[in-house]
Amino acid sequence: MKNNYLLVYDNYYLFQEKLKDIISSTKFENASITNYDLEEEDLYNALLDLDTYSFLTEQKVIIIKNINLLEDNQDTKHLLKYLDNPNNDNLLILTTTKFNATKKINKELKKKTNYIKLETDLNKEIKNILQGYEVEAGVITKLIEYSNNNIDIIKSECDKLKQYKFDTKKITKEDVETIVIKHIGESTQIVFDLIKDIAIKDKKRAIIKYEKLKKYNVDDIALIGLLESQLRLMIQIIMFSEKNYSNKDIAATLNIHPYRIEKTKELLRYSNKKDVCNMIKNLSNIDYKIKSGQIDNKDAIFMYIINN
Repeated sequence: MKNNYLLVYDNYYLFQEKLKDIISSTKFENASITNYDLEEEDLYNALLDLDTYSFLTEQKVIIIKNINLLEDNQDTKHLLKYLDNPNNDNLLILTTTKFNATKKINKELKKKTNYIKLETDLNKEIKNILQGYEVEAGVITKLIEYSNNNIDIIKSECDKLKQYKFDTKKITKEDVETIVIKHIGESTQIVFDLIKDIAIKDKKRAIIKYEKLKKYNVDDIALIGLLESQLRLMIQIIMFSEKNYSNKDIAATLNIHPYRIEKTKELLRYSNKKDVCNMIKNLSNIDYKIKSGQIDNKDAIFMYIINN
């Protein structure tokens, strides 16, 4: 168990910080690092790496992302077997943003790894952001609900509410419905169109959509959250469609409106699974570079559009 970790998170920045902390505390700073994403490839490739001796460095860090997609098959059994008798020269980190603790596989993973859950206390975060304002009961709940638990979107919307009620310093549920719902609804449609333009490589139209979003005061961090949420939904729909799920079944499984499934499927006319995975990977890299101070967030989405 010593060098086996299971990391469940809801905030990408916290996840990256914890990742660095684990690598440092286990003294794997000089090891080679390889990432495997189960949205893009089979578990088999990661298992092969775990079982293969490295000729370049003695130590290896192997990160397997989206382990919520593990199925009850031979490869998963192989992984559980490895966890019982791991190679001390390997640091294995399993990661996911979605973790059903009642699943049999997940129960086994928790037993055989150092389980760490990084959870953002959204109530506490919102109270801190809105400090100095009188907040009506129900405002925080609505903000969390309408932002789909995305902390970056929450921060962006709280800033708009503070500007809107700067004079009175009182924020009501009606304010949330007036400012946040209208903004998220309209900007989500533009995000949908932006993804389409990026997918078909129409950079000129994509930049126009991006400039339009800026007029809605959507900052780049919040926009990354909206883009990533939509792209990950596309991957989920592809995977469920491969299993012959109907739109209704997918909507029920993911607990979202069937209309959103239908609209998202329209995007899949312009891009395949590999394209979407690449878009997510590039977006995650941009997000990390912003939050680690490597690039200015004002240039981030523009660079993302140009480089995709």
